[in-house]
Amino acid sequence: MKIVLQKIVGPREKKISKAPDKQVKEKYSLSYFFFSLCLCFLVGFNVLLTAGFINRYSDYLQDYKSINNIVGSYDDSKAAFLTYSRSRSEDDLTEFQNANASIFSELDNAKDSMKADRNCIMMYRIVYQMLEHRQELMQEYVSYGRVSISEIEELNFQIERNLNLLTTYYIDYVSVRFSQYAANIKRVLIVGNIFLVVITVIAFMLNTNIYRDFMRTRLENEMQKRHIAEAKMHELQMQMNPHFLFNTLSLVIRNIQMGEGDTAIRLVKATSQLLRRSIAVGNDTITIDEELELLEKYLFIQKIHCKGRISIKLDVRKSYMDEEIKIPPLIIQPLVENAIQHGLKDTTSDGQVNVFIEEKADMIRVQVQDNGCGVPEEVVNNIMGHVPMKRIGLSNVYERLCFFYHRDDCMKIESSSEGTLITLYLYKEVE
Repeated sequence: MKIVLQKIVGPREKKISKAPDKQVKEKYSLSYFFFSLCLCFLVGFNVLLTAGFINRYSDYLQDYKSINNIVGSYDDSKAAFLTYSRSRSEDDLTEFQNANASIFSELDNAKDSMKADRNCIMMYRIVYQMLEHRQELMQEYVSYGRVSISEIEELNFQIERNLNLLTTYYIDYVSVRFSQYAANIKRVLIVGNIFLVVITVIAFMLNTNIYRDFMRTRLENEMQKRHIAEAKMHELQMQMNPHFLFNTLSLVIRNIQMGEGDTAIRLVKATSQLLRRSIAVGNDTITIDEELELLEKYLFIQKIHCKGRISIKLDVRKSYMDEEIKIPPLIIQPLVENAIQHGLKDTTSDGQVNVFIEEKADMIRVQVQDNGCGVPEEVVNNIMGHVPMKRIGLSNVYERLCFFYHRDDCMKIESSSEGTLITLYLYKEVE
């Protein structure tokens, strides 16, 4: 078995290489960052263009609003003048003057946006001059009454005609400018999105390939670790069987030497049944029921050996029997053997070994307690610290459980000069 183990975990394979895994992981991180960056650029590009389009659209709406304000202010001033011409009141005169001032204010606000179009700025100047002329006529009408209403109405008709032309030119100009801007934005969106989508797809494919390499490398490392763990598990298991067989054969020889042939025959039969059952279950896992069957045969052998100097009790709760809970084989028996062979080796009477097994929500708890001399603290620390030891009983059990469950909290040793309590935690779920 040791030769097989060396072949599996030889000098070239003992240490699992983490460099390729690290390199692939770094490549995957970079590719994932590049892919995320491309997505951010794609989203940001569309968000910025959309925000710019919305702002420009708001500006165009403001341009439409300004020309409507000019027309509205002109209509208000004309209506205010007609009201004043009928009433001649100071309040109506003030309202007319405010409305007339509002026209020029709206024209001044719209002047900058009309400069770019020749037709608009030409009509703007004409309308502005005609409005100034109308203001002079109205001032003469208010102050001296030299101007007739018909002259002012004739001028209003000409202003309205030119103002309608200004409105038409300006709306056409704004519409054409907005259409050109929308077409440019559309081209930029199409070209930019195609470019960014291609880059993003390339980044995604690169990221996917690197991720596959990363997962394949990780799987290979996990398989290698698993093979090493299985080899170690098998080595420890093969240590257990010769150890138990040696102690049992020593017991048979001792009974033969003492002239107890019948007892020796019963021991040989029990041992053969135990070994046959042990070989039948293999080296990997057995159910808790099969483990208890092996334990009962072992306890039968030990009761014959102890001849009443040690009382052995087994208390098993049967609630878990409906579940096939898998555990490593020969896990409980070494604890009993350790209690008898070491803890109670000098005991001539009143020795006790109690085995208690009960089910918890997520585990089977096994407790083996004796009233022997206890386990030295140094030995306990070595066992729990995974320090190699010549006596392989408790250390073997702990190592096998750690390999099987991939965790260290599967055994607890409490020992003093008055005895030892060893607790095993056989978890239902294996990590």
